[in-house]
Amino acid sequence: MGQSIRVIQFGLGAIGRATAKLCLEKSNLKLVGAVDPQYAGQDLGDLLGLNRKLRIPIAAQLPNVPADAVFHCAGSSFAECFAHFESFAKAGLHCVTSNEEALFPAYRHRDLAAKLNKLCAAHRVGFLGTGVNPGFVMDTLALITTATCQKVESVHVIRVVDAGTRREALQRKVGAGLSEAEFHRLAKEQKIRHVGLSESVVLVAHGLGWDLDRVDETIAPVIAPKTIHTQYLTVLAGDSAGVRQIARGFWKGRTLITLDLQMYVGAPNPRDEIVLESVPPMHVVVRGGTAGDLATPAILVNCLPRLMEAQPGVQTMASIALPRLIR
Repeated sequence: MGQSIRVIQFGLGAIGRATAKLCLEKSNLKLVGAVDPQYAGQDLGDLLGLNRKLRIPIAAQLPNVPADAVFHCAGSSFAECFAHFESFAKAGLHCVTSNEEALFPAYRHRDLAAKLNKLCAAHRVGFLGTGVNPGFVMDTLALITTATCQKVESVHVIRVVDAGTRREALQRKVGAGLSEAEFHRLAKEQKIRHVGLSESVVLVAHGLGWDLDRVDETIAPVIAPKTIHTQYLTVLAGDSAGVRQIARGFWKGRTLITLDLQMYVGAPNPRDEIVLESVPPMHVVVRGGTAGDLATPAILVNCLPRLMEAQPGVQTMASIALPRLIR
């Protein structure tokens, strides 16, 4: 790779800040701007706790600086973030986003995805939604595993995360510490759920050329058998320790894809596990699981060169070249 890629960090929450820090470590990337209305006017170095100025003022909106790409870490809904994505394309910026629905935006937002694809093509830029989950563990890694198979009959992925080892925002996101009744109420309002699990099912099916009849999801609390204390909250016995969410893809009444996500405080044997009913059979286990807080910034950064090599337009993890570590 020759000249450094000039990048803007859009969104400076926990993942956005971690992505910005990682950009500073990469010789192939040059961080030239940052956007987050909450921190507008501050020097990015101060926000990142670097004890030095970066002379990159945080802007409230996309700054008018020469740049090649943007890392977007601000929101889960593709429709709600569409105005951001539209502005990036019109500014001639490639975009890699952690937006969960952007993993396969045509699934829920076909018209908006087509509009963005047309804009990106017109401005010769690419767009990609990725992350650890969705984006890697329960979809891309499963697809890569099928490369050694002569045929595949079904895909079953299990991800178990001990939420007690993760940041407070994630513990609350999965409903840890709520009563069972409160969990069900918030889940019905879609205020507790892992966004993007159905998109992962659709991406796997798309990658394997499977035309699913339907996709469905179930969500339920995991009830704590005893009182558990974490750094951030206490989960009482009988209350929700977190969530178990399962998405399935069906064809002619048969379950082809099952994605089983378990994220709760005190979960034993954390792991990422892929089981293929295939020839030959495949069974892959990542012991301890993939550390999302570290791996999410990494996959955003490492996918950017592959996106820039791809054809302009809306891409998926199944359409770009194989991502790998960049310097």
